[in-house]
Amino acid sequence: MVVLPVWELGLIILIPMSVAYLSRGPLEKRLVDPVPAIKRSVAQFRMELGIFFVSGLVMALILFFVYHFPLFESGVKLVLGIFTIGLFAALDLSLARERMIIKAALAGEASFETPRELSPLTRKFSLAATLILLLITAIIMLVIFRDVQWLAEQDLSVVSIDALGRSVLIEIIFVMGFLLLMVINLVFSYARNLRILFDNETKVLENVSQGDLTQRVPVVTSDEIGVIAGHTNAMISALREGVRMREGLLIAKEVQQHFLPARPPELPGLDVAGLSRFSDETGGDFYDFIDCEADSCGQVAIAVGDVSGHGIGAALLMAAGRAVIRQGAATPGSPAKNISVANMHLARDVGDSGRFMTLFFMTISPVEKKIVWVNAGHQPPLVYDPLAEEFSDLKGEDIPLGVEESWQYHEYYMDMPVPGQIILIGTDGAWEAHNPAGEMFGAKRIRQLIRDNADRSAQEILTAIADAVHEFADSTTQEDDVTLVVIKGVER
Repeated sequence: MVVLPVWELGLIILIPMSVAYLSRGPLEKRLVDPVPAIKRSVAQFRMELGIFFVSGLVMALILFFVYHFPLFESGVKLVLGIFTIGLFAALDLSLARERMIIKAALAGEASFETPRELSPLTRKFSLAATLILLLITAIIMLVIFRDVQWLAEQDLSVVSIDALGRSVLIEIIFVMGFLLLMVINLVFSYARNLRILFDNETKVLENVSQGDLTQRVPVVTSDEIGVIAGHTNAMISALREGVRMREGLLIAKEVQQHFLPARPPELPGLDVAGLSRFSDETGGDFYDFIDCEADSCGQVAIAVGDVSGHGIGAALLMAAGRAVIRQGAATPGSPAKNISVANMHLARDVGDSGRFMTLFFMTISPVEKKIVWVNAGHQPPLVYDPLAEEFSDLKGEDIPLGVEESWQYHEYYMDMPVPGQIILIGTDGAWEAHNPAGEMFGAKRIRQLIRDNADRSAQEILTAIADAVHEFADSTTQEDDVTLVVIKGVER
């Protein structure tokens, strides 16, 4: 059997590896750098493993063609050994490449989107661990097999067997020690990458928990860690949008609160009070006290409206509806005509959205002691006469605003309340409030509250009803906006 000197075997290994080393730079520029950053570590691994495998094949072919070593014996052993070293080197270099990508990402050169393709971490780890164990087992078995053959060829004696056994043991320990060091190096290298990734994820999440939404997590891997980073960024974006919407809603709430009257009108013979409580930051309910533009008019209009739904959409429609109603109410003309015109404009704005507004609108003329009212599909106001202890409703046959552009509204008449009489105008949020058991507040409780507080001021009656509704709902979320206006007849 031909035995090569160590230096000559070293040259056979060194020359292909030197050529492979010199080719790494051009190969990286062609095979790794053009690849998206999230896939570069995988491309680096494939390139490095390919270089070592090709180098091992070249070494085996040199041994076969130049020195006539058996290709499927010595050649396979050499390729297996170089491939094993290449596997460890490729994994280590791909992890190093991943660290470079992480550092570049932290410096600002990063993608923040969730990976489109998932490469499960468990699958990659299982494949790498299985391949390493198989290669280590194969190498150790080949070493043991070769040593057994070598021992079989020796002239064994009691004196020599101890030295030969020690030589075989040292060789096996050396091979196992080398492989163990390679595995430990990989473990530490991989743990270093995981620590960097988890530390950055944790830091960003800690900032989020403290209200800082300015940072995001770079997505540098296509495994579960990358997916978590991508979803974290999506969450942060959603939180940013939520904060932006919240700030917008707070501004809208502030603007909408300014829509509500600062104080009730001072009308001879009447005590008036109004209140609105929204279920969201903004609401679709409103009430308004509108003075006539003409100085000698002497009339005041009271409007209570309820837009379908609630939230920002209802608030926008409420603002539009309130504007056209105020414009009509402040100009000469009958309430029915003014509401018909307001409906025409609102219907054009609403279009086919399905939104609409119920409205109760009345004009009060203290001089004529007359009230003219229009009920556009609204919750009928209650009129309470304490002397007769009777309730009546201010009903109507008209439809809500915004449904049909050409609808002509009708007006009704009543005398101004005499002292003690009470008119309650409200939205259905008070009548239809539910407690935790699902029971509805209902008109019966509203009427009893009016009876029990009939001798009190309009503001006190209003507060008693609103507080009772809130207490009835208890811990449940307010389902709808609650708007109430109380008009009470008093001595002049």
